[in-house]
Amino acid sequence: MDHPLNAQQSPVARQGIADVNGTNLWYEIVGVGECVVQVGGAVSAHEGYDTVTPHLAQHFEVLNYDHRGYGLSARPRQRYTIDVWCDDLAALLDHLGKDRVHIHGGSMGSFVAIAFALARPERVDKLLLGAGAVAKCDGMGVSHFRVWQHLAQAFGIGSRQLADELVNKAFSRDYIDRIGLDTLVKGMVDSASRNADTEVFIDACQVMIDADVRDALANLTAPTLVMVGSDDVLTPLDAGPTGAGARRVAEMIPNATLKVFEGSGHGHYIEQPDESIDAILDFLR
Repeated sequence: MDHPLNAQQSPVARQGIADVNGTNLWYEIVGVGECVVQVGGAVSAHEGYDTVTPHLAQHFEVLNYDHRGYGLSARPRQRYTIDVWCDDLAALLDHLGKDRVHIHGGSMGSFVAIAFALARPERVDKLLLGAGAVAKCDGMGVSHFRVWQHLAQAFGIGSRQLADELVNKAFSRDYIDRIGLDTLVKGMVDSASRNADTEVFIDACQVMIDADVRDALANLTAPTLVMVGSDDVLTPLDAGPTGAGARRVAEMIPNATLKVFEGSGHGHYIEQPDESIDAILDFLR
């Protein structure tokens, strides 16, 4: 699809720092219209939406921000939990005077987005869950995140050793070979080094290991779009019997739609950006 951004100048972004809950959160607003809040992942913070934001901002007001502990926001030394990040998001919306918004969470952001929508349903218009969404990790999922913790602890968040592991879970085999492993690893080292600290990343992995919202998803009231790559091995379409992957998530939410990106891995925003933005715009309009 020939998106409007290809022919028009990108809207001007407005950046700021919000003093909320005793910390400073960086945010950026671009575009006008209904507000879509994009919730960052475990590695790349707000940059994880770089392929989506310019197109989305042609039709909506897009609010990108960094969790405490990530990106351009403050990084206090503390225990990081999903409740901390949900409370910060609510406080940021209060700070900006936004009562009800669309919530878009990808990867770890989908864990936070689900928790936020369950805790504060009155603030969520539509819910978008991208880069896989799981209600509970299966044994393999837990193992993936434990390996991430071990590598981060041993070598650091910006290490080549961790980046190798992150890349082979983030992308499909086809994409890695087409773009080149070394190129993707170099990019992952750069992104992780700038956007996360080792201790925060380890806590983020634990958040995903511990999450279990299977019994709560039936209470979600917002229309929901669940997006997943068919080759996503990290947050898969179908989890093992001890978990609940994207297909189950879509089945358990009363008003949910499942979109599968055939041939894509976890990072469908990067592997299939046009298809991703089309799915998002079709759902929000």
